[in-house]
Amino acid sequence: MSARMRLALLLASSLAFPTVVTAQRQSDTEAINRLIDQYGELEDKMDMNGQAKLMIPDRVWIAQGGGRRTDQVTNMRIQQANFDALKKQVPGVETFTEDRDRLIKFHGNGQVAIASFYRYTTFVLPPNTPAEVLERVTAPPPAVATLVLEKRDGSWKIVHTHFSNLASN
Repeated sequence: MSARMRLALLLASSLAFPTVVTAQRQSDTEAINRLIDQYGELEDKMDMNGQAKLMIPDRVWIAQGGGRRTDQVTNMRIQQANFDALKKQVPGVETFTEDRDRLIKFHGNGQVAIASFYRYTTFVLPPNTPAEVLERVTAPPPAVATLVLEKRDGSWKIVHTHFSNLASN
């Protein structure tokens, strides 16, 4: 093979490489968006056991007013207990979670991603909800969320979660 031919092949392959990286990045972005969608859907179902499957066992969780929790099992038990109490207090309550304006950045050779978005949660209370309960039960305030995700065995998992309120409740 001539030097000119090798140079042409080298240039052609170097131009194709960014396309492969871009396609992989797009695939990872889509996978992370699906995970964020699941995260919100499971929140709406009030299913913290299901949500825990999206995370690593030692995920760190930080929330304004909620502190920092490093024991994932205990954290999810607390969150599930809060949802169970809400369902007992307001039978038929529904929640709707919207995660808007997502921004996903990749680091560590594409094995780590940081996703940030705005989370809006709406509670819909049944019409027969007593007035005193209506006064006490409010949806969480709008928040900015940051997730750190790591690709493990081909799947994205949440390793760190941070919520900061945009407004007071």
